[in-house]
Amino acid sequence: MLLLIAIASGIISAIAATALTVRVLGRRAVLDVPNQRSSHSRPTVRGGGIGLATGTLVVLAISHTDLVGSAGLALVIAGLGFGAIGLVDDLTSALAVTIRLMLQLVTAAAVVAVLWEHTSQGTLLAALVGAVAVLWIISFVNAFNFMDGINGISCAETIVAGVAFGLLARHEHQLALQTAAFALVAGSIGFAPFNFPTARIFLGDVGSYFAGAWLAVLVVVGLRGSIPPEAMVAPVALYVADTGVTLVRRVHRHEAWHQPHRQHTYQRLVDLGWSHTQTTGLVLTLVTLCSALGSVSLLGSVPGRVAADCAVVALIAGYLVLPGLIGHRYSSPPIDARTSRAFRSGADR
Repeated sequence: MLLLIAIASGIISAIAATALTVRVLGRRAVLDVPNQRSSHSRPTVRGGGIGLATGTLVVLAISHTDLVGSAGLALVIAGLGFGAIGLVDDLTSALAVTIRLMLQLVTAAAVVAVLWEHTSQGTLLAALVGAVAVLWIISFVNAFNFMDGINGISCAETIVAGVAFGLLARHEHQLALQTAAFALVAGSIGFAPFNFPTARIFLGDVGSYFAGAWLAVLVVVGLRGSIPPEAMVAPVALYVADTGVTLVRRVHRHEAWHQPHRQHTYQRLVDLGWSHTQTTGLVLTLVTLCSALGSVSLLGSVPGRVAADCAVVALIAGYLVLPGLIGHRYSSPPIDARTSRAFRSGADR
């Protein structure tokens, strides 16, 4: 009952905080101005992740007794630390890439230090696993930020993945993970009406960094709690795959991988004429299916587990090649037409 009260309070807090953020940041002209990479046609307030973060943290504050220990502290450090980095960049647009990565490295290292504080593993192995965890957190935070490019797509990811992690944690009797996962769901639900189907405000870096860090740490906590890897990875696999494949393609073409672009699969679908609602709906459906297939690993059947894993790979592969299939089937419209269509859809960034 306490968790339900906390979730309801988190949703209401996120709605109120986001509505206030729209007014305050709008008056301060903290705007995302359309550019070549954008999928929206007019300047829109950014920084709405303040509302999402507020709702998430309210749930934690009400349910704090469920989060005593390293997991709760690590999540708070991750969310507030990465969120603060994003907020500074939203307000000033002055953080150089190297400074941003350095701050992310320090924050991720602090999170992992908390999680590994009482580890019983050998020193060398613990250091190696910790280094991998730091790399994972930083990588996923940036992948989430790259994917936050059209209306509703990141809310779809956080809500579905959060529900999946919460149900997995409930099944495995991991109370802290369950509470933390549903906290993110509450914050995301409260923010979502302001961003989908029409965006009055964007998450901004503060929101994408906060949510990405929260999900990344949930994965680490779940794996440390012996939840099967497929179950924890499947809900975030599409975001990882889209970003990873896009970066590999850019490096292969000798392009500056860190420069803004429109080569992610979801962006290519929008350029081919899909609306933001259609593209976000596809992502939501695939993340839901992948999450359900990942949960098959809880059953313990090796053949069923392998079949489910193959199905997840097939779904994500199909998503990645979809723009190419559409492009081959229909002749591509002129670039001006594609750009006009993308701008008219009024999307995230």
